[in-house]
This record gives sequence, structure tokens and C-alpha cells, in this order.
Amino acid sequence: MAGIKHLIECHCFLAIYKSDKKTPPLHKFPVYSKIDEYGNIINKFAKCNNCDSLHKIIEIGKSEFVPGKDEIATTITKEDISNNIPQKYVNLLNNYGCDISSWEHVEDVINEKRWGETIVLSRDIVNEKTSVKILEIISKNNFKISNEIIDDFLRGN
Repeated sequence: MAGIKHLIECHCFLAIYKSDKKTPPLHKFPVYSKIDEYGNIINKFAKCNNCDSLHKIIEIGKSEFVPGKDEIATTITKEDISNNIPQKYVNLLNNYGCDISSWEHVEDVINEKRWGETIVLSRDIVNEKTSVKILEIISKNNFKISNEIIDDFLRGN
């Protein structure tokens, strides 16, 4: 089964927008979802990485807010995944400060043996260009890290 990383919108906003006089943009956080053989998302719960609110993931980019369940203990954590993948991946993900969606993606690629799949470890924007650090999983015990620069600047005629 394949998986996909996508964004979910929460009802919260980042603290940097508190003083904004206009309506601040709602926070979005990344999640990793598995896709069944019919192309549908397999429902799961995920916590917002800003306010810890619980969301039931129902479609790509869509969730249902679950009120009053912020303390649920059955969502997957980095610690859970660290027991299921080789230590060199744990060290790498910790060193780059990767969010839970990247951890789930790595675990899924290893479990499903989808060798050659890539995962973005970090992203920086410098002078209209995006620099990304990419993890390519070659096998359970072998990976490669590379850097790619993407020119984001759109030029008109």
C-alpha cells in the first residue's frame, strides 16, 4: 500500500500571528496517510503539532476535529516508530528534527520495501530558490542523502 504526505488545517494559528489585526491564517500541519487498494485514505487520528488538538484524517487535506480528546494515548509517536526502524534512521530523523509525518513515511517505506523512495528531510529558501535535503531509502540498512536546489522564481514574458 502506498502512502502520501499532505497538509491538514487546524482551528489554531501560530503565535507569531497573535498581534495581527486581520484574521490570522489557520495553522496547517503535515500528516502521513496510507492509501488503500481503491485509492482511499485509511482513516486515522493525528495531533496538531501546534496545539495538540486531535483530528480524524478522512481525506487528503481533510480532517474532522475531535473535541475533548487531546490527551488520547493511541496516536503514533516518534518513540513508537523508533522501536520499529533501524537506529541509523532514528539518529538521522532526530538530527534533522523531522516531524512525525516524516517518521511515519520512513517506517512505511521500510515496512513495504519501497526501495528508492525519497523523503524531504529539510527545506530552506534562499534568494528565491528552495534548497532541500533529500533522504533516499535504498534498503532497510542503506540510504543516501542528497541536496537539490529548486528555482522557485517565476519569470514572465
